[in-house]
Amino acid sequence: MLKVLKFAVLGSMIIFMAACNSSKDQVELEWKVFESCMDHNDRTSAIGSLNRIIAIEKYNADALDTLSLMYLDAGMYNAALKLATRASNVRESEAITKVLAKSNKNLGKFDQAIIQFNKLLEKNPSNLELLYESAFCNINLGKANEAVPFIERIVEHPNSGSAVMTEFYQNTNQLVPYKAVALNMLGFLQAKAGQNEDAVKSYQAALGIYPEYYLAQNNLNILVSKK
Repeated sequence: MLKVLKFAVLGSMIIFMAACNSSKDQVELEWKVFESCMDHNDRTSAIGSLNRIIAIEKYNADALDTLSLMYLDAGMYNAALKLATRASNVRESEAITKVLAKSNKNLGKFDQAIIQFNKLLEKNPSNLELLYESAFCNINLGKANEAVPFIERIVEHPNSGSAVMTEFYQNTNQLVPYKAVALNMLGFLQAKAGQNEDAVKSYQAALGIYPEYYLAQNNLNILVSKK
């Protein structure tokens, strides 16, 4: 009886080890498929490979991180947020915190996004993108007083007149210097507070940096037409 039991245990161990090896081999194969898909710019199939890896290894940190970033890039913000939340519990990183911040922002969860952007700013206090995102979230939360310091830091930044970001207006987008964007934001807040003369100056300053700035032109025209 004891001998039979030993054989049964040994058989179970062999099956278990074979399953482990099989899973490991499958994960390695899926990584190769992922790399091949990315080489051919087939992001849909690459995402499929990452999902299969996670189905085998639920807490595979590399797969979770990579898939979170790919979902964010694809505009799949709910999926990115859900996956990045799991990824952050496995291995916290600046990249995943940024996925959480941007996903929350794009889903309109500005109160959560601002916490994460501020966390990133603690490590990168002069990062123009993070300063802009923090100002943007505060404006959308109706917190003008909290937004202004971030705007001022952008305006005072030595590279904000040359570094650009994508600004959207109606069905078009433009690459606009951060400083011009910040001055336009300041003008918006000033106009909202009834400080029209200051707002006009801010819009004009933004246009002085980038004369083809559609959003600033529109904001200025609206304000001038009210006089």
